Amino acid sequence: MKRTRIQMLTEIAIFATLAMILDVFTEPMQIGPWISFSFKMVPIFVVAYRWGVGSGMAAGFLWGILQVVTGEAAGGILSLFQGFLEYFVAFTLIGLAGIVKPLIDSNRQQKKTSQILAYSLLGVVIGTTARYIIHFIAGFVFWGQYAPKGQNAVFYSFSVNGLSWLGETLACILVVWLAQPLMNFFLTDKRH
Repeated sequence: MKRTRIQMLTEIAIFATLAMILDVFTEPMQIGPWISFSFKMVPIFVVAYRWGVGSGMAAGFLWGILQVVTGEAAGGILSLFQGFLEYFVAFTLIGLAGIVKPLIDSNRQQKKTSQILAYSLLGVVIGTTARYIIHFIAGFVFWGQYAPKGQNAVFYSFSVNGLSWLGETLACILVVWLAQPLMNFFLTDKRH
């Protein structure tokens, strides 16, 4: 029992750090100021699929902390509350991808790889959507003042964050799909 908990906490720390490393090295994959094609959330999905929602959320939360303490979030924090929402709450919610863990586990036991892939991709959509809902809300509440003159703040936030969500979701889906054999390895129960 203690070994399993230590392994889980170690994986949370390693995969959150890996997400941070990917975040730093995928920055050049920008198309315009708002569209980011990156797969930096994939390590958080791995934790969520392996250990469930709570561990996935812990990994996302840790990644959010790393964003702040390393200075990566420096240009993206307007106020304490906005920073809390966009770096702690939004990143934590990526772990909701773990909602599909029971479905992945039951299909893994039956060796149904196409269903495992389908649920893994569904988890990507759940995790990225949960994160970007927070960014959307923060976008019109806190960043709306930066909308082009005459443009509605809600529409502006939806456009900016919707494009970011689309780019990141598609990139994560592509990586999870291409890396399915590796994902199956990570999802194998290594706890015993």
